[in-house]
Amino acid sequence: MALAILAGATAPVVAPASASAAEACDGVTVVVEPNALGGEPEVTCVRPDEGDTGADLFEKAGHPLTYVTSMPSVVCRIDGRPKTAGCAQMPPADAYWSLWVTDDSGAWSYASRNVTEISVTSGQGVAFTWIDDDVVTAPATVLGDAVGAPSSPSPELFPEDSDSRPSAEPEQLPAWVAPAGILALFSVAGVVWWRRR
Repeated sequence: MALAILAGATAPVVAPASASAAEACDGVTVVVEPNALGGEPEVTCVRPDEGDTGADLFEKAGHPLTYVTSMPSVVCRIDGRPKTAGCAQMPPADAYWSLWVTDDSGAWSYASRNVTEISVTSGQGVAFTWIDDDVVTAPATVLGDAVGAPSSPSPELFPEDSDSRPSAEPEQLPAWVAPAGILALFSVAGVVWWRRR
């Protein structure tokens, strides 16, 4: 089974400590985050062609992929990095490129298949992030509006009447409710006491 699947199933996934926003893209947002290898995340908007795999999109974005010799669908290096990585065998679980894809909301999910097997369409994002420990960290690049996820409810979701909009604060009860409740409680207690006499 591919490393991407194994690592995603055994290592904890955490949100990134910091995030950067991607520009709006009418194609596929391709992200490479080298993390501990050094350098800033690289974000490219790529127009996919029919039949393109994730690997094709990284190549179109200018990120050549080097594969593991014994398992040609597993990525060993991106842009020739890390230079010290031996590509004859599978990378170790604490030093490899992890593959991520988004849904239409822009949320990153650990890819369940290898980059040569996934199909990514316009409106989605695909990312490789370098993992250098046992904690699998989601990409720090936030796509959000870049893949059409609204940052706030669209105006057409609610009519102009402000009473129909959801309120962040709970609605307060009228001032007479509390005294009336206390009076009712005493009345019930009185009836119970009277019947027990």
